[in-house]
This record gives sequence, structure tokens and C-alpha cells, in this order.
Amino acid sequence: MSPASAQTASDTDYTCWQCPVCGYTVILTPAEAESIDPYTLCPNCYSAYAGNFIQVYCSGYAPEDDQSNYPDQDYEPYWEEDDTGSQDFKEHNSEDRSGNGLAPALDTGSSKEKILMVLPPDQYQEEELNVPRDYFQSMGYQVHLASKGVKTATGMSGERTEVDLDLDEVKLSDYIAVVFVGGEGIYSQELNRDPDYQKIAKSANAQKKIVGAICLGPWILADAGLLKGKKATASETDHIKSKGAIVSDDAVVQDGKIITANGPSASQEFAEAVVAALQASSPTDGNSDQLDKTEANAAASSNAASQAAAWRCKVCGYVYNPAENDGVAFEDLPDTWKCPCGAPKSKFVRV
Repeated sequence: MSPASAQTASDTDYTCWQCPVCGYTVILTPAEAESIDPYTLCPNCYSAYAGNFIQVYCSGYAPEDDQSNYPDQDYEPYWEEDDTGSQDFKEHNSEDRSGNGLAPALDTGSSKEKILMVLPPDQYQEEELNVPRDYFQSMGYQVHLASKGVKTATGMSGERTEVDLDLDEVKLSDYIAVVFVGGEGIYSQELNRDPDYQKIAKSANAQKKIVGAICLGPWILADAGLLKGKKATASETDHIKSKGAIVSDDAVVQDGKIITANGPSASQEFAEAVVAALQASSPTDGNSDQLDKTEANAAASSNAASQAAAWRCKVCGYVYNPAENDGVAFEDLPDTWKCPCGAPKSKFVRV
């Protein structure tokens, strides 16, 4: 938020601030706007900082004849027009959609990259769910929760979490990673032997997705045959060792596209390892011919990219110049790349 522009109004006035990425709008008094940490992420899309929100007109909240405190901003309207010419806002965020008024509701139509977190229906480890999920969302990923036979999963300390999907409803092609949450429920319910849990692990691995598991979660991977000859860890390692895993004493272990962690204290490091692996993944992974072709033409591509056009962010004005970024053309940046302000590639125009 921009406190300077808000200070021109009295504390009883309202100001409205809109996320430049998703259009989420929040209504604040000047005092509230001034107190917000500019590095707070948008609670709807987790892709833009509060400091980059745009002040917009508060229809129905601010006097229409007093627009002196609204800065002149170049932003896109967040509405869509139907065939009849009527306009509807793309995002209606005035109602409580998720129970807490902050977290976004499940949006299966989003183009945002998705991570599937699989948890026991009962006795999951809360920290191993919440810490990675919060981190994934803060990094711009959408998270879906899956379990078996329940609409609400229960944690070891009594926490209750709504489940988005049953295991038999999961479409793995929608996800770029699968993460198995640990907890006593894996042992008490013998989920490592459950064919439905094993199927998710095997299918994700066969599709060359990042597969993560923490605490007792690696037991599922072990019984699915994914850890044979692989370096791995778990909260109890005898079982994965008996299934052919090469046990490591490290808190977090990565072997190829499989990442394991030994318990709740490693939750943050585990989450960071999963994201790092996703960011390092190449869209041509597994296609050696394409990789060879890319390497053979690297010099020519770099030279062409250095002469490519610059692109400007319509949200904050930042200009991406290939000549200042190792010659990487804007068109060659991954789809997940974002402007320093948090805006996606679609918000850029050629200059």
C-alpha cells in the first residue's frame, strides 16, 4: 500500500486497493493502509506484494466527487464483457469464500501451477502440512489437498482440514508435483500398503513429476518401489531401508526427482527443496535429443536474444532488457517467471 497517497484523506474515509495480478480488492481506512507491511502477499493469488497494490475508486464506499487522492495509474480493468455487452467483475471477493475470509477458495480453472498434497484421513502431522503449504502458496503455487474417504481430515493435535479431492478423483496431469504429508496415521492405518496411495506415488514418478514425502510419508514411496537404490530419509528409517533405500542422516534428501525429509522440524527446508527442484526442472527433461539441440544452438540463441526487444511491465513499469539479463529473450523466459513486482509475463508489453 502507498501510505503517502492515503494520508490526504481523513481517518474516517475509505480507500480501495487492488492486486495488479488477480484483481483482488481490499477496502481500508488510511490508518489501516499505512500500517500494512508492504511485503505482505496478496491473500488471493499469493503473487503480488501489498506494496504493489493499485489504489482504485471505491464505488459505493468513497464519494464519487472526491477523487483527489487517487493516483494516476495505468492498470487493466478487472472485468469481462459478455455477448450482451454487460460487464461482470472477474473476481467477487466481498464474500467469505473459504471460512476465514483470507485464503482463496479452490479454483480448478486457474492457470497457476498446482501442487498436490496427499495426507492421511486421520492423524496427519499438522506442521508437515501447514508449513509446506504456506510456503508453496507464498511462492505462487496453488495447492490442492487429497485424502481417502473423507471430506475433512484430522490432525494428530486435533486440527481439522477440508480436503479438496478424494484420491480416486485426482488427475495427475493437473499437477507439477505430489507431496505426501506424514503423521501417525500412515503407520496406524497402514497407508504405505494402501494401493490407492501407492498408485498416486507410482503414477507421479512415471510421469517424471517431483515427488516429495516427509516423516512417515517416505514409507509410501518405499512400498511403491520408488526408493530402491535411492538416497532417502524418514522419521523411522528401518522400513525404507528394508525396501532398498540408501538411508541418509540428512534432514532433507534429494535423489533425482524424489525428495524426502525426516520429520516436522525439517518442514521448511523440505518445502524449499521441493520449490527449488521445481524451479530447476527443464520443460525438455527426458528428451535428450532436444537437450543436445539446445546446447548446440546456445551461442546463436544467446546472440539473437541479446538483440531482442525489451518488454515493459504494465503494472509497475519495470523494463526487462535481454541485454542486461545474460542475453535471455523475454519470449524464452519460463511461463512461471514473474516481474519483481509479482506480475506474470502476461502483464508485459513489447517496447
